[in-house]
Amino acid sequence: MSSSLLVRLGLRQSGPWEPPTLLDRLLASPIRAAAHYLYAWIVGVRGWATRRHFLDAAEARATPTIRVVCISDTHDQIVPDIPDGDLLIHAGDLTDHGRPADLQAQLDWLASLPHPHKVVVCGNHDSWFDPAARVAKGMAADAPGPRFADDMHYLQHEARTLQFANGRSLKVYGAADIPRCGPDSFSYQYDRSTPPWQGLIPSDVDILITHPPPRHHLDLGLGCAGLLAEVWRVRPPLHVFGHVHWGAGRQLVFWDETQRAYEVLTEDGREFGQPFREESLGSRLGYLGRLVAAATMATVLLPVWLFAPDILAAEGRGASSILVNAGQMYGNSGRLGNSVQVVDM
Repeated sequence: MSSSLLVRLGLRQSGPWEPPTLLDRLLASPIRAAAHYLYAWIVGVRGWATRRHFLDAAEARATPTIRVVCISDTHDQIVPDIPDGDLLIHAGDLTDHGRPADLQAQLDWLASLPHPHKVVVCGNHDSWFDPAARVAKGMAADAPGPRFADDMHYLQHEARTLQFANGRSLKVYGAADIPRCGPDSFSYQYDRSTPPWQGLIPSDVDILITHPPPRHHLDLGLGCAGLLAEVWRVRPPLHVFGHVHWGAGRQLVFWDETQRAYEVLTEDGREFGQPFREESLGSRLGYLGRLVAAATMATVLLPVWLFAPDILAAEGRGASSILVNAGQMYGNSGRLGNSVQVVDM
């Protein structure tokens, strides 16, 4: 059966920006396919227990929460019925073409929303924000830009500590840098071989906002390995991003050897022409064995997860993070359709 027919039947993906099917995963690598589904099971079980544990602990402490509302990739469109919250985050690609008037329309819409704080980073399509991309787009280098409301914070390689009415504060860091994925008119691109992330992000940040995803997480395999390494170092409680529309959703990750084994196993070398040193079959089977053992442990100890989640839940800053792909664009359809992501911190 031809590959084009398999694509038409929905059995194969039509391109790298489309989600892989089960057949795609199996044909690419049965080991990576097994790792993908094992990891989903492990994280699902651990995530449920951890969420339950922290909700119980927060209720016991009566700690006031901060509601963070996350969107990205609106591409000149207006998201209806944005949930209320304390902080609204837009993780880039406000527009399709990055012109000041288009950006202003999006910023005016965001300013009209009731959230006390709004934080914005630019996406690769938001050309005006990057002076080099602005010129490549044919705009004047000194073209007047959009105006930001007083409650709106635009971040590019900058941290900001936000104070909330309940007396709490959060430190937020934003950066738009993205692996090269298009023409020079795309903003803040870098070569994948020289990512800018090492040591860039403050280690005490509460919320990290980038436009691209980290490698292996809600990214269809298109995220940045350099960003992933920096997220491993910082381990922010919340990381919000977008860019890969079909990756929209959230994932609770645990910074441990199970996590490391998954990332090694699912590395497929798709670095837009960069060479990849294939692991030996024995090495990959060894990492798969770690995931099988972790999945077996999660299954055997499921009653403990259910009745005493505090025993096994990861605790403390740096033990786990919530990763959110806040893309609103439904795949490559040109229309909005993904859920707005809300996180209580």
